[in-house]
Amino acid sequence: MTLVLRTFYKEILFAILGVLVLFLLLFLTIDGLETVKNVGRAQYTWVTLLTVIFLKVPEYVYQLLPICTLIGTILALSGLAARSELIAWRASGLSLGRLVRIVLGLGLLLSASLWVIGDAGIALADNRSSEIHNTALERTGFYKNASGFWSRQNIADNGSRMINVQSIKDGDTLVNVGLFELSNDFSLRRIVFAKTAIQADASQKSGQWQLQGARVIDVVTNAQGLITQAKEHIEPTLPVDLGENTLTVMRNYGQEYVYLTFGQLDERMQTLSETAQSTRVFEVAYWQKVFYPLSVLVMLLLALPFAFMQTRKGGVGIRVFTGIMLGLVFFTLTALSQYLGALVTYSPIFLAVAPSLVFLLIALIWLRRITKVV
Repeated sequence: MTLVLRTFYKEILFAILGVLVLFLLLFLTIDGLETVKNVGRAQYTWVTLLTVIFLKVPEYVYQLLPICTLIGTILALSGLAARSELIAWRASGLSLGRLVRIVLGLGLLLSASLWVIGDAGIALADNRSSEIHNTALERTGFYKNASGFWSRQNIADNGSRMINVQSIKDGDTLVNVGLFELSNDFSLRRIVFAKTAIQADASQKSGQWQLQGARVIDVVTNAQGLITQAKEHIEPTLPVDLGENTLTVMRNYGQEYVYLTFGQLDERMQTLSETAQSTRVFEVAYWQKVFYPLSVLVMLLLALPFAFMQTRKGGVGIRVFTGIMLGLVFFTLTALSQYLGALVTYSPIFLAVAPSLVFLLIALIWLRRITKVV
């Protein structure tokens, strides 16, 4: 590695890491202050608190790395310019194109790291955090919504089954399971309630379940859909095939779509397609995960013009504040594109890449103008 690469990589990486650590400490401290009140309740200990907070780190790193990259690069390049090192490098033959290539090379490394973090199980870490938190407080709830997990499954004779799971305990046991079977004309024909359900095998990708203490009600309805007959019996153990409704699908229900892995998103899209449901929100989330790591490259390019403003106007504080504002605008546009995905008919790829393209255009135009007058 050449001296110029070592110099710029060291300055920028240390600055980004420093900013990221500060942001992490801030967010984790806020989480800790909100959660510390639980210490001493039931089985909630300080170890539980630290574990729950630690499991939030991947999610925060994924969210914060682009904006920390922008702020850290601004600080690093501004520092080089303030010490006249950037001017010395430029005078010794470091062209703007070479500087851009150096920054982009570093950006590719950071983008790859962000891709790994995003696809290495943020949702699993969040689920594990919720399980530890609720188990320590002896709570039975797993899902944020009180109604729990809902899904639809196609069954024999062109019928369908509505599936409801109130909660999950011990990581793999379903609690308060309700199955509502409908005929091809959507008439109710069977209701099954079970206190718990366990997997028929150890694979989380299996849809085979064993219902425990199942209450089965076979019903007959009239033309108006009213129940005219009902026959009830109890099954101590009832095997049932819920198809694509595996433990993995149920555990990740209600998670932010962009925090799911590519495999989980692809599985959900296939499942929804098979049941004739819309896959658009998952398509937008999928392409956001593809392009989101590239936002690090955009943030690096956006930071370059600040270095050339060093000797012209504004202090470091103003530049950092401007960087924070630009980062917030970028994240607002990213979140907006996610919500618009379910409402508009534009291509999911376009919606996912649009915020990065807008800021890339801003960065290139700004860099071209500022370097012309330096």
